[in-house]
Amino acid sequence: MRYLSAGERVAEHFQEYLEAVLAAQQFQQSNVRTWTLLQCYAEFQFRLNGGSHCALCNATVRHVIPVTVCRDSGATDSYTCLCTRCYEGERARSVKMIQAIGEARIEEGPRVYGKRSSDYSRSKSAAS
Repeated sequence: MRYLSAGERVAEHFQEYLEAVLAAQQFQQSNVRTWTLLQCYAEFQFRLNGGSHCALCNATVRHVIPVTVCRDSGATDSYTCLCTRCYEGERARSVKMIQAIGEARIEEGPRVYGKRSSDYSRSKSAAS
């Protein structure tokens, strides 16, 4: 088995990244394309530099994507990266979440937790 030099590994990872960029161009919806590009770039950076740690809980994070959180009060918080648990927690408390690297930008609103839409279709019984 032949071991690759550092330069050959970088070239191999860069080739994989370029293939992923090319594959992302097939998506018609720009948000799917942008999400794919962000994920590909984050994976490329992971392979070159390794991961990081969550800004809130210090858990290990593989894909380092900066996150900006917009609150109800108008305040914004910026994080270098968040783990999945902290990301979803911040998303539940925020008005808008922005993930951006360069020109690629994804904006997400808060998740709606609670009753399912099917729960509203049932009428309450007279006993309750």
